[in-house]
Amino acid sequence: MNKTIAIVATLDTKGEEAKYLKEEIERKGKNTLVIDDGMLGAPLAIKPDITQENVAEAADSSFQIVKRLGRGAAAEIMSRGMAKILGEAYEAGRFDGVICVGGQDGALLAASGMRELPVGVPKLIVTPIAQGTEPFGNYVGTKDIMMMHSIVDILGINEISRKVFDVAIGAIVGMVEANVSSEMVRGKNMIAATMYGNTTPAVMRAKSLLEERGYEVVVFHPNGTGGRAMEEFIEQGVFTAVLDMTPHEVTGELFGDSARGIADRLEAAGRKGIPQLVVPGCIDVLLLGPLHSLPAKYKKRKVYYFSSAATMVRTTKKEMVTTAKVMANKLNRAIGPTVVAIPLGGFNMYCHKGEPLYDPEADMAFVRALKEHLRPQIKVMELDNHINDPIFAETVVPILIEMIQESSEEKA
Repeated sequence: MNKTIAIVATLDTKGEEAKYLKEEIERKGKNTLVIDDGMLGAPLAIKPDITQENVAEAADSSFQIVKRLGRGAAAEIMSRGMAKILGEAYEAGRFDGVICVGGQDGALLAASGMRELPVGVPKLIVTPIAQGTEPFGNYVGTKDIMMMHSIVDILGINEISRKVFDVAIGAIVGMVEANVSSEMVRGKNMIAATMYGNTTPAVMRAKSLLEERGYEVVVFHPNGTGGRAMEEFIEQGVFTAVLDMTPHEVTGELFGDSARGIADRLEAAGRKGIPQLVVPGCIDVLLLGPLHSLPAKYKKRKVYYFSSAATMVRTTKKEMVTTAKVMANKLNRAIGPTVVAIPLGGFNMYCHKGEPLYDPEADMAFVRALKEHLRPQIKVMELDNHINDPIFAETVVPILIEMIQESSEEKA
């Protein structure tokens, strides 16, 4: 059966470009489904298969209302409509992959729909805002959406835009031909883990040990989006257990660094009742921007120049205590087996003796507060090692495996 590619565009301004994509995709032997999410006027150059009115109605509104609203309010309606339209169209088998060409509004509207699609469904956005200073999280969310920089603005077919569009067409055609299944595998031996560069040695060792025992380890980067994606997969029942080696996003959410996640980070495993082993990796730092741009309130603290784009700032004793109380409150609500393993030698690569962010007093304040506020049923292990010492992973992994086995026996 021939594959179909959905083309999403605001046809009142990007009709010519959508028409070009449609013709070239069909020239390559694929069917097309054109979706118009324009907010201003009638479609130009091409007739859509799913109209502006269809999109607005999917959000329980009408295009007449959308046209009368301000830009932001109109976009909210059309975003809701796109989320429903794309999700339902994919479930109905109307397309196999989706491509959007558009500016900021068009990209955001299309992304609203793409985020409703399962992982594995080809998703490509071609836009001039796909460049380094734009917060991609507003577009890709927790899904595998590919952003392609159009270089030029989206206004007509020219020598530069044609090359970009031709590459994008080749990409989306190739992606649908890859026949990647969008069905999520729920393996009985899949474990979610979190890792920063600062906890990489620990997670690599743990992953190796778990794989030797037949487990598949899926590692997430806890940069805000990564932890949010992990929590979503946990809620969907994808994982058997969680090794949350780097729950930094809790700190980020509390104190506003670049890795803010979601308010209920560190809670999904507890709600699902699956085994979780939690380590306070990297909860002892704030991840901020370039060193020269640090706000004055941080300049007297211990800092580490991590890169030209990122600076690590040591958290204070008071912040560590706050983080401990919040983590305890989250973990106390867990209905499944939960263990906290604390590496007393340091929580990340640059926070042990001899390193610039070392602050044992603040670390111990965290430990005391966590133990004080955790309910007695949650086991706390205090190990003398640094988090990245091989022995630390070698000690905690057997405990997680034991938790998994005991949990399986109880359910049997």
